[in-house]
Amino acid sequence: MRYFGILGLLVAISLLTISCSDKKEEVAKLEKEVLDEGADIDSVGDSSALTDTLGVQTSSPQTVPDEVEPEPFPAIPTGGGYTVQVAGCESQAYAQHLVNVYQDRGYEPYVTNKTVEGQLYYRVRIGQFENLQEAKVLKADLLDKYSVEAWVDLIS
Repeated sequence: MRYFGILGLLVAISLLTISCSDKKEEVAKLEKEVLDEGADIDSVGDSSALTDTLGVQTSSPQTVPDEVEPEPFPAIPTGGGYTVQVAGCESQAYAQHLVNVYQDRGYEPYVTNKTVEGQLYYRVRIGQFENLQEAKVLKADLLDKYSVEAWVDLIS
């Protein structure tokens, strides 16, 4: 009887190992996609993300040529509810890049501004949800598909 218990444990460990290796391949594929997308914004500057003590995801300082006219951001939803914030960045150009990325993925992102301790941030957000549960579903979907550490916020 003890033999079967040990054998079952070994089978379970083997299955977990196989499952984890599949996830590693998926993560590697997503990392390659992100790096390929990052090549498109090399002229914008360093796009590595940081999180400050207030929990605002930011990007490193970036340089944007003066002659580049920024595109207008999509319209901000009116009314209340919940939204999912995928990034907060100091660069308007990088925020526009993220809007384009999420639009290409089939989402409807928008950008709001927030000044924190004298610094202007562009908050890239997706969706307008009437209840918290719907927003949490999108947050989980973004984490699962793209490894994005998003958070749910009230629309303000």
